[in-house]
Amino acid sequence: LSLRNGGDVMKPVISVILTAWMRPQYLEEQVERVLNQTVPPHEIILWYNAPPKKMGWIERKQLVSFKNEQRVKKIICDYNFGIIPRFTLASCLEGEYVCIFDDDTMPGERWFENCLQYVDAEKTLCGTIGLRYLSRTELKTEKPRMGWEGMNEQIAFVDLVGHSWFFRREWARFFWDEEPVLRSFGEDIHFCAMLQRHGIRAACPPHPAGDRSLWGSVKPERGVDRVAISCSEDRSADYWKVVKAEMDRGYKPVLL
Repeated sequence: LSLRNGGDVMKPVISVILTAWMRPQYLEEQVERVLNQTVPPHEIILWYNAPPKKMGWIERKQLVSFKNEQRVKKIICDYNFGIIPRFTLASCLEGEYVCIFDDDTMPGERWFENCLQYVDAEKTLCGTIGLRYLSRTELKTEKPRMGWEGMNEQIAFVDLVGHSWFFRREWARFFWDEEPVLRSFGEDIHFCAMLQRHGIRAACPPHPAGDRSLWGSVKPERGVDRVAISCSEDRSADYWKVVKAEMDRGYKPVLL
């Protein structure tokens, strides 16, 4: 599916999925950054997981009433369904491409443009942070990570991507080739492992130090605050459990 603009140029149709839970203060900025992409989105869907009751009324209101909220389709839940449903939702959308964002991820204005250069040409899932494993027997990864941390000048193929996932919509169905090892953690590892079975790689498009407009997240420090799932408790055991299980099922790291 592609749409024509005022002339004869065909523009790719991109559906965006945002998720909200405990960072309502960033939602308005995130929506604005998505709308300001050089390749604008066709639709934005907000999956709103009900936050804990300890959050006040004003913070809850930020999740349903904000600047440009009329341009966002909202799925408002009174229960926290976690991180998995957004990958299932992707198959239901209108776009030729889908981009899923974590709620701490603030894309530069050329992020979609950047991903579109590689997603089909390289048959790759694009993300804004990427890991490469260095061992099959312990949790050991290459440092720095690719993406906004390593600031790779060229596309970098990795084992998994996170914080943002840009892919062809039809690829979403592969997420359920097998059940995820965990429902609460490791969805990024699982998706990349399932895509690999179909010859689809994972990569961080260029994140050059001198041009943040191409970055998938221009404010990466927000991903390590107190409410980050990966930082809220020691998840190393869960992380290795998922990685090892996917390797046992045939997942092949690029360096091993």
